[in-house]
Amino acid sequence: MGRREKPIDIRSGPIAAFAGDLRKLRATAGNPSYRQLASVALYSPSVLSDAAGGHRLPTLPVALAFVRACGGDPGEWERRWREARGDGAPTEPLPIVVDETADAGPPRPVQLPIGPDDFVGRVAEFDGTRAATAGIADSRVPVVVRGPVGVGKTAFALRFAHRLAEQFPDGQLFADMAAIRGDDGAPLEVMAGFLRALGVPPDQVPADDMHRIGLYRSMLAERRVIVLLDNVRDEPQVRPLLARSLNSQIVVTSRSRLLGLDGVRRVTLGPLPRAEAVDLLRLLIGGDRVGAEPAAASSIAQFCGHLPLALTIAGRKIAAQPGRRLSEIAARLAEGVNVSNWLRIGDVSLADAVLPAYLSRPPLAKHVLHMLAGGADEVTPATLARTLHISIESAEYAMDSLIDGGLLHRVSEPERYVMSPLIGQVVAQEADRFALRRGADDLDADPLRAAIGFDSGFGR
Repeated sequence: MGRREKPIDIRSGPIAAFAGDLRKLRATAGNPSYRQLASVALYSPSVLSDAAGGHRLPTLPVALAFVRACGGDPGEWERRWREARGDGAPTEPLPIVVDETADAGPPRPVQLPIGPDDFVGRVAEFDGTRAATAGIADSRVPVVVRGPVGVGKTAFALRFAHRLAEQFPDGQLFADMAAIRGDDGAPLEVMAGFLRALGVPPDQVPADDMHRIGLYRSMLAERRVIVLLDNVRDEPQVRPLLARSLNSQIVVTSRSRLLGLDGVRRVTLGPLPRAEAVDLLRLLIGGDRVGAEPAAASSIAQFCGHLPLALTIAGRKIAAQPGRRLSEIAARLAEGVNVSNWLRIGDVSLADAVLPAYLSRPPLAKHVLHMLAGGADEVTPATLARTLHISIESAEYAMDSLIDGGLLHRVSEPERYVMSPLIGQVVAQEADRFALRRGADDLDADPLRAAIGFDSGFGR
């Protein structure tokens, strides 16, 4: 067993005979499809098909996995494998690990975090996502839930996944992709973790990228699993993890539109309507307090930009001050506060969501963002290009970067975009604090302010 394996590529002789015996063994097992074998052998269908093809001798682990899946005797087949290889004298057979929990079936991971209890609205969005995941023809299509910073993408996706959990009794897989570093192998490491969670022994997780992807997709095809990939940064980070399957469903959340992905459906979330924003505060603060001061509650919701993250932070903060009137809080917010400090509870803050998106933008996009932070209601690529004396392509590039960073969102009229004033305040206040506001950029913001309706309070 300690000898180094020799590469063998012979199309006749003992290797072809060994492959023929594998095909006969599969026939005696009822000729299961290679996809069916894959769910038992824990290797991809292409690897198992190649093992019985006769072009080359499969590795011993693959051969024995094929044999076990077809009900053969591993000890006998290891002897045959060594004879086909020409090893000469037999050696001690590989130990066969017996899983004493096999009668209970494969593991059923339950990795989804708990969903939010304080949740309102999104009826149309839930209906749209349910329709997108209903399955078409012979597969379910991955769904991308996207939207700006603080809009509640994770909360929505968790709520939706928990609602669907009963349809996927074989497991729930979850990965926060924001915690994954940006090297090319990161998605495959996530995939390896998913395979182990689904019962693949660590030493049988394929090292080869294509074999690992093939096994992962084969298992999703055989099992009924829901997979939630949260906070995806860009297409390369998630592309290997996507699969279309009749039995399993993949849900992705991202600030980016991920337009480079094929074969997905997109659901876009925006800020809550005013009534639903107040309803969320009612759940968090209490119906009596909101009912006693509805105007103040509405003002607090407006300050929060109707963004679920900001509303949740504000609501929990106010709920911890039961003796304080809502009108007093609303007046304090109207006077002006440090948004980053006020919208912070424990380890959760709006600024922590906004700043990474801001810092990762290219210089032109940052400059546009600071100009918008002065209070513009909306902006178009044409207006931006005309005001800054840049090409339409450059203006669209900057705006696309801000949209995919979750810092702008489209309003009802096509090609018109807005930034939440609350996000603008965070950018202005925090950029000053980290000395990142203007740097060496000396472009004058006044023409843009005049063209798209800024008041004289730029930079407040």
